[in-house]
Amino acid sequence: MRDNRDDDFGEYTHEEILQALVRHLLTSDELDQLCDDADLPQLMHDDGTPVAITSARVYRDAGVLTLDRGVWIEFSDGAVFGLTVQISRRPRGEVTLRRR
Repeated sequence: MRDNRDDDFGEYTHEEILQALVRHLLTSDELDQLCDDADLPQLMHDDGTPVAITSARVYRDAGVLTLDRGVWIEFSDGAVFGLTVQISRRPRGEVTLRRR
């Protein structure tokens, strides 16, 4: 990862961070483990193997033609979903980023 990654967030900080966070969460562990952690049932193929996330990319990287921010998710069973981050209200004041 680049040292100046704050530049990636630009004008739409909240949306970009939420988009990056969702992508990270969906690729940080296997889908069956994420379901276990959330106490949810697991998706299974007909042969009994768990359905997996094969790709989770931000819309821009997935080539999705939209100005919205979001994550394009592809599953091993062929399902494809787009999770869009929509703005309901902008922050009232200025927001800055704090480096870890």
